This record gives sequence, C-alpha cells and structure tokens, in this order.
Amino acid sequence: MIKLTPATDHLLDAPDSIQILTLDAPPENRWHGESLEQLHQVLGDLARQEHCPSLVITGSGSEWFCGGTLGSALGDARVPLSQLARLYSQAFATLRKYPALTVAAVNGQARDEGLALALSCDFRVAAPGAAFGFDAPRQGRFPMGGSTQLLPRLLGESVSKRMMLCGLEWGAEQALDNGLADEVSDSPVAAAITLVTQAGGLNPVVVQGVRQLVEHARMRPLETGFAAERDWQNVLGD
Repeated sequence: MIKLTPATDHLLDAPDSIQILTLDAPPENRWHGESLEQLHQVLGDLARQEHCPSLVITGSGSEWFCGGTLGSALGDARVPLSQLARLYSQAFATLRKYPALTVAAVNGQARDEGLALALSCDFRVAAPGAAFGFDAPRQGRFPMGGSTQLLPRLLGESVSKRMMLCGLEWGAEQALDNGLADEVSDSPVAAAITLVTQAGGLNPVVVQGVRQLVEHARMRPLETGFAAERDWQNVLGD
C-alpha cells in the first residue's frame, strides 16, 4: 500500500532530503487495520532516522488514497470500530508529530479519513480536480482520524458543521479561497516539493517548535504562548 521514492523521481532538481510517500488504494476502497499499522510503522521508522526526510504524501495515479470515499470503517468486520478508530488516531498522530515538514499533494477526492490525513499534514496542495467533504455522518458514524478537531481550528465552527452535517463540499479553488488548501497546481507533487524546498535545511527542533507554537496560538492565552516560546528556545539551546 505504501511506497517511498526520492523526490528527484518527480522533480530532477529536488533536494535529497525530500521523500514522496505514495498510498495505493486499499482493497474495496477501505482502510483496514493492517494498512493503518503499516502507515504508523513507516512514519515512525522515518522519524527515527538521523536525517529525517521531509515528506510529500500523495495517492497513486490520479487518486488521493483510494479515489472516492475513504471507505467506511464498518467495512472491516475483522476489526471492531473502536479499535479501528484507535488505529486511525495512532497513525495520524504519528504524522502530526513527524519531525520534518509534511505536505499532502491531494490529487483526487479527500473525504472523511482522507481529509483527516490531509489536515494532519503541515500544508495541502490540491490538483484542480480535487474535492473535499464528508460522508461518514450519512453512514451513521463519526469521522475518524481527528478531523472533528482539526477542521474547526483551521476553518471555524460554522463551516466545519456545514461540511460534516449538511453535506457542504468544496472543489480545489474553494478550498484555496477558504484556507483549506495552500495551493492549487496541475502538478501537485511537484508543487509540494517546491513548497518544502523553500524551508530546506531547517533544524528539526525548530520545525517541531514552530508547528506546536503556531497551532497552540489558537487556544492558549497570549502570555502562556509567550512562555511556551521561551521554553522552546531553551530546548533548542540544550
């Protein structure tokens, strides 16, 4: 399901410090426990490398993950729903804590857990035909992978409720206009590589610290945020 290739396979002058992580469509367009365990393991192994690569995450061919709805968790009878939710949380949390920059190159439908994975990356580049939305509530379940928490922090409460409960869907340009996508490109992987290249050579501690401080700025009182910034300075000094 998961394939790692150097960014130079996609863009000749790309730095060696960038890897492309390609996700193939799972059987029946459903992620199973094994798929999520593999994603968690691959990300963890990469994070422990001495020179941890930045990642561009995309789908195979012209599909983001598996093209349509990232299949209902109810489709995997081998794994209880609560266990599958834990596996989604584990894999996507590993992505959110990844030491280097991550960019989702969304080249198809990003729905439910597919959208949650894109939200777990630092940035999102969308192909013109990309689309964003939710089906899970209409299947009688909650979206898994963290989108109920990540989407409101990015877009606000009202839009998030409309997407999850009222069927609001966005194409690539709407996602760009509203801040869900950072860029729209006919070649999303190449555009994602270029975006990561602009931040090349950053200390991993700086990447992790800035990411956490910026994300927490939405929730922390101002003075608490200043204190956290000083704490990260001390970590960097150590």
